Amino acid sequence: MKALFKRDRKKKQKQTSESSSYVPLELQPVPGASTDDTNQQHPRAQASKSYEDASELSEQFLGIIKEISEATDLLSPLKSACALMIKGIQTMRTVHRNKATWMELCDEVERHLQQLEVHRSELQERRGDESNSCLKALAHYFSITADVIDNVAKAGSEEDGKTLLSIKRAGMAQMEKEEFGRYREMMENAWQAYSIEVKRLIALKVKDVGDQLEEYEKADTRAMSVRNPENDDSMFRPDSMIAYGDRVDFCEEGTRVEILDAIRNWATSSGSTRQIFWLNDAAGTGKSTIAATIANEWLIDNRLAGRFFFSPNSRTTQTTKEFCRFVANDIARNQPSLADTIQDEIKSISSEQHVWFDIQLQRLIINPVGKLEGDKCIFIVVDALDNCVLNEERVGLLNSFVRHLPSVLHLKLLLTSRPVQDIADVLASSPLVHGSDLQLFNVRNSHHPDVILYVEKRLMSISLEDRAMIIARSGGLFLYAATVCRMLERSRHRTDILKIISDVGVTDKLEQRMDTLYLSVLKQALIDRDAGGMMMSVLSMIIAAYQPLSSNTISQFLPGNIYVEDFVQDLGGVLKDGHPDRPIKVLHPTFREFILSNVDRANGFLLHSAQSAAEMAYACISTLEHMLEDDLFHLIKPGQSLPRNDDIKDVDLLVHKSVNAAERYASAFWAHHVAASEASQDLLSRVITFLSRKYMNWVEFMSWRGDIGVCIEGLSRLQRVSTDQVGSGNNIQDSVIIRHAHQFIVQHQSIIIDSALQTYCMALFFTPPESPLFGGYRKRYRDRQPDIITSSIVEWEDHVVLGGHSTAIDQLIFSPDGSRLISTDLKGRLQLWDTETGGLVGRPFDDTFHGGSFDIRCTFSRTGDRFGFITWTKEVHIRYSINGEPIVQNMQFRGLCYPILSPAVTFILFVDAPSVLRRDVIYGREPQVVGVTENGFDVYQIFISPNEEMIVCVGDFPDRHDSANHAFLWKLNTFSRVASYSMTRRSSPYYVTVDVIFSPDSSRLVICHPGCTFLLCETQTGREISLFQEFASFDRIGSVLFCPHGQYFAYTHLRNSSWIILREQETGGLIATLKGHTKPIIYYSFSSDGRRLASISYDQTVRVWEVENGAPLETILRGYTGDIRVCGLSSDWGQLASTSRTNRHRVHLYSLNGGIVGHSDIEPDDITVTSKHVILGAAFVGPCIAVRSGSNRGLQLWDTTTASRIESIFPTDYVVGVAFSPDGMLIAALTESSEIWVLNSETLKILHFFTMTKVYSKDGGLFFSPNSELLAVYKSGSAHIWNLRTPNRPPVFRQFSLDTDTENDFIKLSAISSDNARVAGVDEGDKLLVWKIGSKDKASLQTTIGEYYTYISAVFSPTEKYLLAVVKLLSTISLWRVGEELQLLTDISLPESIPSRISFSSDGRYLAYGSLCWDIITAVTPLPYSGESSPPSFNSIGLHAHSFLRYEDGWIYSAFPPCRLLPIPTEFRKVDFADYWYTSGEQAIFIDRRGRPIVIDCSSMLAQARQR
Repeated sequence: MKALFKRDRKKKQKQTSESSSYVPLELQPVPGASTDDTNQQHPRAQASKSYEDASELSEQFLGIIKEISEATDLLSPLKSACALMIKGIQTMRTVHRNKATWMELCDEVERHLQQLEVHRSELQERRGDESNSCLKALAHYFSITADVIDNVAKAGSEEDGKTLLSIKRAGMAQMEKEEFGRYREMMENAWQAYSIEVKRLIALKVKDVGDQLEEYEKADTRAMSVRNPENDDSMFRPDSMIAYGDRVDFCEEGTRVEILDAIRNWATSSGSTRQIFWLNDAAGTGKSTIAATIANEWLIDNRLAGRFFFSPNSRTTQTTKEFCRFVANDIARNQPSLADTIQDEIKSISSEQHVWFDIQLQRLIINPVGKLEGDKCIFIVVDALDNCVLNEERVGLLNSFVRHLPSVLHLKLLLTSRPVQDIADVLASSPLVHGSDLQLFNVRNSHHPDVILYVEKRLMSISLEDRAMIIARSGGLFLYAATVCRMLERSRHRTDILKIISDVGVTDKLEQRMDTLYLSVLKQALIDRDAGGMMMSVLSMIIAAYQPLSSNTISQFLPGNIYVEDFVQDLGGVLKDGHPDRPIKVLHPTFREFILSNVDRANGFLLHSAQSAAEMAYACISTLEHMLEDDLFHLIKPGQSLPRNDDIKDVDLLVHKSVNAAERYASAFWAHHVAASEASQDLLSRVITFLSRKYMNWVEFMSWRGDIGVCIEGLSRLQRVSTDQVGSGNNIQDSVIIRHAHQFIVQHQSIIIDSALQTYCMALFFTPPESPLFGGYRKRYRDRQPDIITSSIVEWEDHVVLGGHSTAIDQLIFSPDGSRLISTDLKGRLQLWDTETGGLVGRPFDDTFHGGSFDIRCTFSRTGDRFGFITWTKEVHIRYSINGEPIVQNMQFRGLCYPILSPAVTFILFVDAPSVLRRDVIYGREPQVVGVTENGFDVYQIFISPNEEMIVCVGDFPDRHDSANHAFLWKLNTFSRVASYSMTRRSSPYYVTVDVIFSPDSSRLVICHPGCTFLLCETQTGREISLFQEFASFDRIGSVLFCPHGQYFAYTHLRNSSWIILREQETGGLIATLKGHTKPIIYYSFSSDGRRLASISYDQTVRVWEVENGAPLETILRGYTGDIRVCGLSSDWGQLASTSRTNRHRVHLYSLNGGIVGHSDIEPDDITVTSKHVILGAAFVGPCIAVRSGSNRGLQLWDTTTASRIESIFPTDYVVGVAFSPDGMLIAALTESSEIWVLNSETLKILHFFTMTKVYSKDGGLFFSPNSELLAVYKSGSAHIWNLRTPNRPPVFRQFSLDTDTENDFIKLSAISSDNARVAGVDEGDKLLVWKIGSKDKASLQTTIGEYYTYISAVFSPTEKYLLAVVKLLSTISLWRVGEELQLLTDISLPESIPSRISFSSDGRYLAYGSLCWDIITAVTPLPYSGESSPPSFNSIGLHAHSFLRYEDGWIYSAFPPCRLLPIPTEFRKVDFADYWYTSGEQAIFIDRRGRPIVIDCSSMLAQARQR
């Protein structure tokens, strides 16, 4: 195409992806189309020239079609067809010129025509409607061509006077010029007709393909999608084309024969257990070409299972995240019998939250392939594994294949990579591996037949001398030869290129050889020296981009006078490809390394990564400033609630059609580029301006895209940079703005993901009013704010807060480099955190299936690249620290002794009495016996030295009936005993915990025994150095910590737990006793240099000490630290993680680098929410809501109209229940000590005081009768009802449990009838009872309804005195008639098991439970009620109006009319949310984390919903 259509930079019109249609290339007029006959020639010469004209015409035409087919894969069948015809015409011309025989040529042309017909038929089978006319024109052209050939053949046969069946003599034919002109005109007309259709088809197809490429330009696929393999469009996605190696060249015929044959022989060998062929060599030696060639061979032979080509040109192909899905889809296409199985598995995995790589491999690849029948081997090709950016992922992939391949012997793996260490470590020792000793490149070998053949075939048009020069310069390196070939094929300046290459000397060093070549590429592309800056700007964006960009996309980022496509074409030797809408790819990583290296190496073409990132950042921000706006897609409709993203049909298509590729890229990566640029003050100011004006619009757009995770990642990186800038003296407010931008998304992530437009509504409301970022936005979008009443002031911490735990956290462990933090809680949940971003890494581990765990033992490896943990059920798990992916899962061990992980987390020691065994957990090897313990010795604990050479086993000899624990010191490799120690037990049980701590250099160990023994020993000899018994006999030595660099160790003692004892490691001599804390020490740590020690105490101070002399130093954390209970320090003392007494399920992560003062979690009036800080009752007495205080036994009353606190009431004990009277005049409270307080709701004066039998219990409750005259109270085994009109008299009802078993006695009252004559309740957990109130008759009506926990609540009808509705099992409402006996009328099934309030309407016709309602005019057959409004009789109930609002999945829903209203902010979505949530009428109330009510008035939204 380049030869046909010359480019002129000065006249060229710049093309952009915003164009609505593709402008096709103009086809060049047919040479010789004129019929001018002024120049008369000899007939034979004329025939010869006519042939030359015709052949050139045909070759030109077919060349055009071939190039067009290369522009889009949709016409790929034409590519090979045209190539065949061109080959035939070129051969014909050569033979004709040499006047050789036409015999063989004509046979070849006939074969070409037959193959063209086959390809035309194939294209016809795959055609779409838009290609019909093109196919018809193509058929017509073929027909005319055949007719011309037949006529020419006939002319030849007439001349010779013989009948010929072909055109074998046509070359000698004497044809009249007019006749040939007629034939030529026929072909030209057919060609013109076809070319018109080609133009039209290409205009459509290229636009469609361009649109599709832009749509899938994001290489990071977010979720596993299910596609029918027969209609899988993933093959046309850019990341798919890269992953499947579709654009990788094949080996030239005759090259790489030895290597290819070796792979073929391995593939066909039977009975071999070597299922992995590992082809490894240096970069640029042709590994990918070999892999693509072999994969193509296996594809043709139906022996290819799947393939995956790792590449730096796509984010998808830089990770194993999508590996299994891509390979599985490929297997489904290549092995159709497995398609259904694989599709089902993909669908199953897609529905799961997260599936580990090893499980994906097994379910999507190993198991399906294992079902193939027959013994024919099939193959998976994995190319360039070293391009996977995470070492852990590479190792994980290899380990999974090594683990699972032996189970499927007919599956083999061809793997290519550079010989990087982590890959070699896994494969070098595996018996499955073959081919690792093959060498593709030998710099000492001067004969390179493969390169010679490759260059000879690719560069036939240049001289033999020049080809020899290129071969010599390549030195056998395929990358060099291929780069030169591409450069010469695409460039207009071959002579200049050849001269540049020939002037460069030859070197044996691969890097230098490629560097000189890359300089040649850059120099030849820089035709105009004044355009150097322009070319470098284009290269800068290509190199800096986080995902490949097309020429058109880059053009939108750069000034209009830079012709991007021209530079890309001239850099074709190192870039691919030049189509304006296709992502540009750097052909080999070595070019990227070269241009980013250093001044000397890049020699005038150096790119500075920070400067390139800054240019991209400015371009991205500028693009977004012009693109972003409120309600970007105009989806807000007056009078309608804001939609969720799922409500919008084809939202991905909407985003694609409305936003171009440059805008999509800018929105995803602007923050990443700012962070990578090291943010100059000017750029940072531009960022602050952007955030102040367009931040909310950006968040909305990213929600529509589904890329909120990208926002968090980018802003977290930007936040780190801004913090450093503040440390350098820059504006602190800028840092606060960026921090708030990050916190906004983290705090409200669930809302933003659910509904992009709620970004301006519920999410924005819960931001700090005084925020320098959100103050302006709150005013701008005030009309979108919901009607919320609260006195709660949103205050964001100046540190990271980590959630996700539902109970107290008991461990906080930093990785050695401080980049990861493990948190575990008492219910067996483990979470891994990224300490820089505060993001959760991988999937949390939950052991709640086993009933919870109080002992998860965690450890990071020495290098921090992996971590392991052991559950209380002795299950071992090992995961990668970088991504949380598992290496080992659910490895179960048995026995008394817990297994122990090695310090490197590579093997496990465990006991299977009497043997101690070692199991390699990384490579999946079977356990090996290390040694056998002493006869009769039971091992309870094992400890391993840091150098993994020594172990200590602790246990006892139960048959000896002695009172001693024993510890044995063994050498691990030989299991030879070094020493034994006996420790006398005092009153402790025989399985007491004994602590053994090794020094970091493994030279010393300390044995701590609860019986007061403290023993310091020499590890290699077992020699006892010091024995300490300086404290009381029943005291226990606390934690012992060795200094990482030095000769010291420290410990605390429970008797003086506010002190730290420092001793010398060599002799155990006392150095100092560190005194200063006033309460026990929680945690302490040596600094990384071993010169200081920091301690954290319950007195809420952090103290620092000089190790050498024990002198106190300046603290690293000043002031109040936040009520620390569990904590940890990173090894560099840069970060502090802690939990607080009143908020033990959240982690506060502080940065200590700037000496930041810790933030307090405690405020006056104990406003921090705890498990006791819940809504106990609500009524609209003013209106009013009662909230139980957290720790001061108080009861808080709040006015819900102003969200202001009315009063705090402080009974003598914890309040366990509260009730408002229906008339609003009274408040009653029940305490834990069985006291009942009755107060006037207006004056809050105590009116009545009652007591029950004093049983301290948190169970119990109270309620008023419908007319507010009676007060019913129940607690433990008794129940009382007082008549408040005669409070001084004994209770009108008193009932005690009949069960003599005091552990099970219980009675619960639930409802009083409207005439105050009956009360319903439950007794002893299995009976529904109805008693008469005030009657001397003790008898009651009763019936069994099930165990107590199934009984929830009951209510009497206000009109029918004795119609009773009872909720049980959270699944059924039973209607009972109360007469002389209990009569069951009907059961109503509930759709969901959600605790809710049950109510009758004021007229008794309707029954409601939560948001459900039934018409019970006929009680035997209740009918579900539906309508836009709830029954009016529910609105006249008074202070206790029933609400039809409900909470579900983080949102408030309405039943009448049925609609979704508002999301609840994430921080309020507690595990036991029912205790923090209350509804009344059209208002919803919940409690914030400070114990303050937030009232949401939904009436206006409901009114709008009813008008729709």
